[in-house]
This record gives sequence, C-alpha cells and structure tokens, in this order.
Amino acid sequence: MRRAVLLLALLAPPLHAQSPWDPLFLGYGTEPEMDYGGRTVMSLQSAASRGIGSIAGVGERHPGVAPAWEFPVGAAVLLLQHEVDGHGGRAREFGLSPSYSFNYDFSAATGTQRPPKTNEENVLLAAAGTEADQVMSHRALLDFLRPEGADGAKVPLAMMSKLDLTLYVSEVKDPDRGDAFVRQYRDGNDMAYYLISRQAQRRGADPAAVWDGTYVVNLNDPLLGRIYDEMRTTALWNLLDPVMVGSVINYFREHVLGGQVRVHAPTLRIADGVGLAIGTRGALGPQEVSRFLDLHAATRRGVYTVYIRDLDSSIDRAYGFGAAVHGFPLGPATELGLAADSWSEPTSAERVRTGSGWNATAEVDTLFAERWGLSAKVGSKSAGFFPGLPLSDGVYVAFGVRGIW
Repeated sequence: MRRAVLLLALLAPPLHAQSPWDPLFLGYGTEPEMDYGGRTVMSLQSAASRGIGSIAGVGERHPGVAPAWEFPVGAAVLLLQHEVDGHGGRAREFGLSPSYSFNYDFSAATGTQRPPKTNEENVLLAAAGTEADQVMSHRALLDFLRPEGADGAKVPLAMMSKLDLTLYVSEVKDPDRGDAFVRQYRDGNDMAYYLISRQAQRRGADPAAVWDGTYVVNLNDPLLGRIYDEMRTTALWNLLDPVMVGSVINYFREHVLGGQVRVHAPTLRIADGVGLAIGTRGALGPQEVSRFLDLHAATRRGVYTVYIRDLDSSIDRAYGFGAAVHGFPLGPATELGLAADSWSEPTSAERVRTGSGWNATAEVDTLFAERWGLSAKVGSKSAGFFPGLPLSDGVYVAFGVRGIW
C-alpha cells in the first residue's frame, strides 16, 4: 500500500506550490494505528483520482464525470483500510501475524497465523474493519469542516467508509433465524462473529473454537438478541450524520457540477467565520456498543468538537465525554491538534473491565516551503477500548511525511 502511494505520487501531474489538492501523505504509527493508516489510504485515493482525471485533461474539461472513477477507486482503497489497517491492525497489535487476500469482485479477507488468545481479542478483531473505517471517515469529515475544505475526491471514500458499519450490520441475520445466523458466522460475516464472540466471552468458551468456527452457538441466549437490536440502533444512528449528508450534497454541487477541487461541509452560520454542525458516530466495543453525538464549531482557527458518548452493554448504560481541536494554526505552515476523552465502563455480562477510562492526544502537522512536511502524533491512555487506539494503557505514537507534487 505504501509503495503504491509513492508510485502514484510520482505519476501524478506536478502542481504548483499553491495547489488546491491536499498534500499527499505517508504515515505509520503504533498498532493498531488506524488514523495515520487512514490518512495514507485517503492520500492514495486522492493521488489515484488526480492521476486518472488528468488523462487528456478529462477531469478539467468534464468535471461531471469525476464520480465515474472516484467511486470505484474509493471502493478499492477502502478494502485496504478495512482489512490492513482494521482487522490487520488489531491482529498485529495482538501478535497474530495477519495475512490478506483481495479479489477482483471487491471482496477481501484477513487471516492470521495464530488464533486469538482471548474472546476479547475475537470481539475486537471482528469489529476492527468497521472501526478503522469510522476512524478514517471521522478525520475526513473534520477536514471538510475546515475553512479551506478538503479534496473533493475523498468524499466518496469518506461516505463509503462511514456507511460500512451500517451496511455490515444491515446484512447480518437476526439470531432468531437460527441456522441462517450461524451459517453467516461460519462463513466469516464480521457482525455475526462479533455477536457470537461476545456470547463466548460471557460463557467462558474456548477462543480458538470461536475463531475456527467450531463453537456451538446458544441461540436461546436472550442477550444475543438484545445486543443484536442495540447494534442495529447504533448502525442507524451512525447513518443519520448531518455532516456526512451535507458533505455528499456539496460534493455534487461544488465538485461534480461546479468543477471545484475542494469540498466544504455545510454549517449553520452563527457569526462571521463561525459555523455549527452536528455529527453522529457509532462503534462496537468488547462489552458495549457506543453512540457518539458530536457538536462541531468550524472557525477560521480550527474545528472545535465536543461530544457525548453513550456506552450500552444491554444490561447497563454509562457515558463518556470529550473535546478536541483540529487544525489549529500555530503559524503559516504549522497546525496543532488536541483531543481529550473520558468515559465510564458500563456493567456488562462479558465482565471485561470496570471503572473509568481516559485518553489524551496531541498532533502537529507542518509544511516546509509549501512543498513537503512532517506530521507527528503522541498520546497516552488508560487500558480499555476507544476507537482506533491500542487496547492496553500507555503511550502511543505516529508519524508521517507530507508532500505536494
């Protein structure tokens, strides 16, 4: 994937220093670093779309045809985020040595050399693909809220990654369907596997049997159906994201019909240079489902976000809160990002962990001579699940390079 980014960067047509395109990015971080992996995937989408659109100048002369390649390219690179940065990221974090297969029909799969050691690992592996997609789409939507917006070619990828959780959940059979649901689990459906792994955690079952598909599912478990219902509610909540809907509308207005390279997410203007927007997100954790409600303030000096997080274990409910700033200018070529998160763990039948959790992150993006730059991120967190971050406590880091060609 990283070689592909560099190759496409070399093939892309040269741009002047004041390029309307986002800088290309290549990054790496502490596993399961889904954020900088997602930035790399988005950059691959941008470079490929730019290269295709520049052929004979078709993109400049006929901007209305851009979806003809931006959606297929987005669908292709989304597989990298879902499998390599998602399932693969958690598998690498747990030391399971993942491998991948990609098919011409836009299907893909992740395998491991060793089975997971615990059912908590099973649960997180099952949800990791949609988790990574959510992390990537969240960063993209924050970029669309910035005053300068972001590369419009990224909107199809952001939309598909955002909807991945919703679509995966919509495909899983109701556990009341019995054999049809069990068949999905044994065929490798991520969401069926998620539900059954949580049941196996509650029953103390052998994690290797769950991984191999030989675990005997208890279809009479009342929590199986309740978690299924909560998972579907989370998928619907994730779908109803006003920022995403507005970005897609503006993709067609500004990018496809208007021929603009960059796209902006619409906001409710409350003052000169200040707009408000609301967003929704969902995540599937080892003992709960999470629903996020974001309130964004888009300003000339960064995007400010506060959120509330509803953690629902199906037998108890707890809450989390957080605040962040994205793209705060420290100078003409340096930007700062900060985030702080706090949450309580709900009582759960899985009995994974109790108490409270926290996370703090700082990030710096630079661009030197308006041509190339560096990015770095450092954070620290308590043990526990938070989307895109390591499960264990401690410090995590990420770094990357940026460049305009």
